[in-house]
Amino acid sequence: MGAQSPGPAKLHSSVGDTPTRLDSDSSCAQSYGACAMSARDSVSTAPRLGAAGYERFVTGVAPFVLATAGFVAVVISHLIDFGSDNLRIGLLDADSDASWSHHLIAALLVVATALALASAWRSRDHRGLWAVVTGILAFIAVDELSSLHTQVDQMAWGKALYAPILLVLGISLWRLAARRPRGWVLRVGVAVLFVSFGIHVFGPHIVHALGYGTDSWPYQVKVAFKQGTELAGWLLVLMALWSLLPSRSPSR
Repeated sequence: MGAQSPGPAKLHSSVGDTPTRLDSDSSCAQSYGACAMSARDSVSTAPRLGAAGYERFVTGVAPFVLATAGFVAVVISHLIDFGSDNLRIGLLDADSDASWSHHLIAALLVVATALALASAWRSRDHRGLWAVVTGILAFIAVDELSSLHTQVDQMAWGKALYAPILLVLGISLWRLAARRPRGWVLRVGVAVLFVSFGIHVFGPHIVHALGYGTDSWPYQVKVAFKQGTELAGWLLVLMALWSLLPSRSPSR
């Protein structure tokens, strides 16, 4: 017998394979398209995620890194100056107006005053609070740049005269920080400044009550911690004010 031709069933089977392969190819094409779209979405999303991460670092992490570095630098430089040369290097003496930390704090106050003034000009809802903050920061900046604070410090409890001013400043900044994404940085900065002020007012009396003089290590540690926390607090406040600066001026 000769070779038999394929039957109907076999022909149907061989023809039926074509849709299966077409369906498979279509599925692969759709899968490839979905993968390509996913890749494009990932590429387009990556810069946004990177920008958001950078913004979180600048506004949330960087202030504390700088504040901690400033605190440590003040403490180390002052105690090295006291231990090695009995505070003969004025640039390192945290209790001297010639110290690097004193000059840096004065510069921070000037910049903070300028930022508060710009916020008062641009703000729509809190212009009064910003005006109060601007006035107090300007006064503290002038006090830091002049010899006024030195004369006040010579009084027994003269430092306490600054308490009402700092209290008003703290309350104003605390209210401005409310309901702001990075407002907690400003609040931490205010808290650190109050800690520094407490060390400044009560520290000498506590150290002297314990029987230590100004040329002792406990007193110099107090000086270093007071100046270090003050620098850290102003760094936090300055960077928080920068992040809270309104982006648009009010309509007139």
